[in-house]
Amino acid sequence: MVTDAEREFCFFKLGLSGSFMESLINTTFKADMNNQYKLSLGFPELIRVIQRYQSETGYWKDLVERFNKEFPASKLAA
Repeated sequence: MVTDAEREFCFFKLGLSGSFMESLINTTFKADMNNQYKLSLGFPELIRVIQRYQSETGYWKDLVERFNKEFPASKLAA
């Protein structure tokens, strides 16, 4: 199962995010840990997904597999 935040991140990786979500994710990638913490106050699930993507070995591969299972027509690749 893919969470809402994980789905939004996958849509971002596919280039299918809306402008707000695209800006939020790009801002999070550019933010230092202090500012990521501040962003997490408003978007805790999404920021955690991005942090896991950046630091947890195997998370992205697992997420891609779960996303493609839930959305078989997607072209998301690890």
